[in-house]
Amino acid sequence: MTAKHTDPPMNGDDFEQMVIEALTLSLLRLTCWKEGKGDLSYYRAWKGYDFDTLNALQEQGFVAFERRNKSLELTDDGFFFGDVFAARFGMALSEALNDKLHPGHEDAPSPSGFSVVDGGLEDGSAAPTPSGAHSPFDVADGTPSAAFAPFVPAHDMPGAASGAPMPYGIPLADRPTFDPTEGRRDNDTRAFRLRIDLDLEGLHPCWREIEIPATCTFLDLHIAIQRIFNWYDEHLFCMRATARGQKLWIDEASFAGSMFDPFAPPECVVVEASRIQLGDVFPKTRTAQYLYDFGDGWEHKIKVVKTIAKSSLAAPRLVDGEGDAPPEDVGGPGGFGHFLEAVSDRKHPEHEDMLAWAESQMAHPFDLAEKQQELIKSLKGDRALWAQNLAEGRSE
Repeated sequence: MTAKHTDPPMNGDDFEQMVIEALTLSLLRLTCWKEGKGDLSYYRAWKGYDFDTLNALQEQGFVAFERRNKSLELTDDGFFFGDVFAARFGMALSEALNDKLHPGHEDAPSPSGFSVVDGGLEDGSAAPTPSGAHSPFDVADGTPSAAFAPFVPAHDMPGAASGAPMPYGIPLADRPTFDPTEGRRDNDTRAFRLRIDLDLEGLHPCWREIEIPATCTFLDLHIAIQRIFNWYDEHLFCMRATARGQKLWIDEASFAGSMFDPFAPPECVVVEASRIQLGDVFPKTRTAQYLYDFGDGWEHKIKVVKTIAKSSLAAPRLVDGEGDAPPEDVGGPGGFGHFLEAVSDRKHPEHEDMLAWAESQMAHPFDLAEKQQELIKSLKGDRALWAQNLAEGRSE
């Protein structure tokens, strides 16, 4: 960050400072809060970091502050790149811990980090987007230290816009290929009964069962999962599965035409969720993972419990379930545990505040009949909204 656009090659001190600034920006993003509403909203964070580093971030346009204030404002670029770096640092940490705890284990951990400006703000206004500024990881020759390459946000890699060869990262065109339509059935009348378990790390069981046509896409499945678990589609998602011996990373992170997917492990084929049907994967593959909110890290385990050979079902329907789902943005299983402790104890110092916050997050106990009706009524509108977002993304 400090070293960008300088003539001499980066030395060790420059690299250290770049790491410090990137980590600081990540922490500012992870601890920020929103003020204002709609188009007038913005994000602030406390200034409790080294002032030389904060001054460098301000000079580069990532934060704005005055000396007398205890907090600072994250600019759109600061919010965006802080988001990206938090995600990349988190993923690297998860992978390192996974390798340490489970050497030789093939299953990658759930991504950690934040949402990479993924779903807008809770009041419906647009999330910050970068102004076109260079990434804080830019350096004089466009090539960061090899040891730091895994943290570079893929969409901001030097040469990405021009199509020049990349010194690191994996362009989508260079990944393994997978044609979802290969062997796809004509007039497929199958449906699947799927059990979806949300991993709350032992807090309490939380699962749903749905029946869904084989011709529905994985994006349709995403939309259904969002409703039945009371999520609000404010963060990135992905699904992981194996089909025809290939590992699939199914998401919509690249629908806007990016050359890269910044989260998919290198061995995975990246497939757009709206272009692959459930019948392209199930029932030969009987399990999959659905990951939502790369910051909170919610992992849902999907299992095919029944294949219905001939079904007249036209849309997903909820058939069973148990357990209250967490509020959006509660902070992962750990934060949810703290939330449950506070709301269940009237004497807890945060009891009233937590109840008020849960209401603002539209969190409520699971009611099977209520969710069944909500899924039926909302599906058409949710699909239309996603269709609009995809069309707008692909036209950019």
